[in-house]
Amino acid sequence: MFFGFNGIGELLHCLFKNITTNFILKYIVPLIVGIDVIFQFLFQSVGGIYFLIVLYVIDFLSGVAKAIYKKELVSKKFPRFLFTMLAALMILSILKFAGMYVIVFYPLYSIFYGVFTGQQIISIAENLTELKLLPLSLLNKLKRRFGDRFK
Repeated sequence: MFFGFNGIGELLHCLFKNITTNFILKYIVPLIVGIDVIFQFLFQSVGGIYFLIVLYVIDFLSGVAKAIYKKELVSKKFPRFLFTMLAALMILSILKFAGMYVIVFYPLYSIFYGVFTGQQIISIAENLTELKLLPLSLLNKLKRRFGDRFK
């Protein structure tokens, strides 16, 4: 039993009733494989990049929830979210290739990845604190912890 279903296949079939297996095999699987191949070429750690993208998405969704909670929803935020995520990914990609040819740039990839990750974690914590889902003391500890690392 899986959430009241006989198996994972039945759950997926219920969730995606109108999507056929042919659609998944023809379009979704090649898209996922293509993105993974591109990420393998562009970045040092594909798993790390997926994690960073997930943090950006969680930050965006928690920001939307905060804006709805405060009744300040503005449509200008979405392009800024995409721009900052793509800029971070582009910087990491450039640093990977620069590090391949000039040794000075090699450690910068790890430093920038850490800064981008820490920035997103703090932003998510700030959004959750304003939604009253996270205590302010925990946010202050996170800011001190990440602040000490990057000074």
